[in-house]
Amino acid sequence: MNIEVYEEVLFVFLFYRLPILFFFSLATLMMEWVRSRIYQGKFYRPFLLNIILAWIPLILSLAAYILFLKNRFNDPLLILLLLGVWFVFFPNSIYLITEVHHFRSRFNDKAKQPFWFDNIEILSVVAIGLLIGSYSLAIIHFFLQNSLSNYGSWIAIIAYVFLANFGIYIGRYFRFNSWDIVTNPINLFKRIVKEISSFSTLKALILYTTLFSFFILMFYLLTHLNISNLYTLELRLKELQNAD
Repeated sequence: MNIEVYEEVLFVFLFYRLPILFFFSLATLMMEWVRSRIYQGKFYRPFLLNIILAWIPLILSLAAYILFLKNRFNDPLLILLLLGVWFVFFPNSIYLITEVHHFRSRFNDKAKQPFWFDNIEILSVVAIGLLIGSYSLAIIHFFLQNSLSNYGSWIAIIAYVFLANFGIYIGRYFRFNSWDIVTNPINLFKRIVKEISSFSTLKALILYTTLFSFFILMFYLLTHLNISNLYTLELRLKELQNAD
């Protein structure tokens, strides 16, 4: 792989999409605000916090990527630090997908708002989570491809997505946060051991982790193929330019 061409393609790919994704995030928050005003409902405040948290891993991976492009590995410790924090915070991006859980109570016959309104909002939230997670993974995949083989980088991505979804289940149903890994690791470990001693909880954990990981990996694969196709096209164009 020509790393210089790939990094150029990835940069252009993100450059045109991230502003749209940011606007999409703001528009989705605006939908929730409009819903609360028009239909006299409550504005779901954790929704705002979760979207902000979802952007943190993408910002961290972008910062590491920009540092790499600017200095290569002249600042390896800073890049590794950013990637380390990304490792902890990445589940917050795809955690947005589980926000659907909070919309279930809205779907009833007495609801003032129309079903289609909440349906659009749900789809928007899921799309934002998938896009932020996929773009963040694409950047990390780039770093992995610099130091691992193609197969090795994919194994690392797949393994981490499974680990991230395991963490999301812990956060959603055991009510822990990303920072508890650092601030409260002993209680976190004890709680996990206690919960998975129940067969029903263990079964739910395995099913959740497997199905959500498959869902996210399929979406990321489509994103990765888009970048790969652009990379192949760019290589071909450079070959034609050199031939001339």
